[in-house]
Amino acid sequence: MPLANDRSQSNLSAADSEIESEDLSSRDREIQQAIAQLTTGDFHSRWDNAKQCAKQFAEWGDCTVPPLIHQIQAETDPANQGFIVRVLSQFDRPEVVEAIAHLLITTPEAYLQKETTKALTTLGNSAIETLSALIASPDLAQKILAAKALAHIRRTPVIEPLLSIAHHADTTLRAIALEALGSFHDPRITPVLIAATEDEPAISQEAIRALGRRRDLLENQESESTVDLIGSLSHTLQSPYVEVAKESAIALGRLGTPDAVLSLSHLLSQPSPTAVKVAAVRALGWIGTLAAIQALTKAFSDTAPVIMPTVQQEIARSLGQTSSPDLKAIAAQPLINWLKSLQIQPHPSGHLSEAIPTDPFIVSLKQTAILALSRLGSTDAIESLTALLNDSNAHIRMHALSALEQIDPDNPHLINRR
Repeated sequence: MPLANDRSQSNLSAADSEIESEDLSSRDREIQQAIAQLTTGDFHSRWDNAKQCAKQFAEWGDCTVPPLIHQIQAETDPANQGFIVRVLSQFDRPEVVEAIAHLLITTPEAYLQKETTKALTTLGNSAIETLSALIASPDLAQKILAAKALAHIRRTPVIEPLLSIAHHADTTLRAIALEALGSFHDPRITPVLIAATEDEPAISQEAIRALGRRRDLLENQESESTVDLIGSLSHTLQSPYVEVAKESAIALGRLGTPDAVLSLSHLLSQPSPTAVKVAAVRALGWIGTLAAIQALTKAFSDTAPVIMPTVQQEIARSLGQTSSPDLKAIAAQPLINWLKSLQIQPHPSGHLSEAIPTDPFIVSLKQTAILALSRLGSTDAIESLTALLNDSNAHIRMHALSALEQIDPDNPHLINRR
């Protein structure tokens, strides 16, 4: 009799397992069907299905996470991946964070980058905690993945884990950390950025770029009195690495202080690569103060090798972009003087003869100067521009005519040329 009871209980247990297995199999099928609804049909139907299915997946619970992660890894359609990301963002689990973070840093699709960043932000501190744990991992690939994902979450809690890799031996990690940290105005970050300006070129450029956006450091000198922002950037402006020096010129141009103008002006009078001087000229043009314009006018009149032809052309272009009405006459004067210096006695043919009439640089600089004077609307330039109506180069004559029509439309010399 006991044997019969044992057999009966065993049969019941087997039946329960079979029912449970059938239920599980049924649930799996429902999950797969729901996933299929997310990934088939036109975009609008998938959009609507994503809203409805999200609730169903939430009711089914964590058992839906593995098949969703599998599907997101197998998918090639960015829209489908985006819909799955939205559903997964309901589940606050480490494997979900890792899957979304991996997708974020591997996809080239802007739409999907936006969706994954939004999902990680929705997961909030738990996502940051999971990614921070990965940053502490000895696995470099895991560190880089976590750092790239954290760099997209622009929230204060990411500062600490990113600071932890700001001095890492790996260049890629340091660059990721500095780029992300540069968007925060936090006193812990400033000394890290200043120190990084002395790092290898790729890191130095990233730090300089970030410091160029930190005008707040200039406004808070009392609270951060140890930070010599302009001094640090003036130092890197002299870097032997051209890209580092160029980035420094751009940063000083953004900050636009009187000391920044002095540093940029000094560079123009020193032997430096042409590309760096061009960047300094543009920076002074952006600043556009009296001191900056005066620095450009002085540099324009300097001779080679201090000011190379390419740099002189850039100075003419920058002077032409002067926006302050009070400074336009100052900006125009060196251009007018230069045009006058080229003009000598008329050639018997009736055209002006220039010192170096066939020099392509002279022709190009003339065109740039004429365009600059036209933009400045300088009436003091009328005499020089009128003389250029007899230039030997047809393009110069055309540019001079156009400039005069803009500056002095009633000029009698234009009547027979229209």
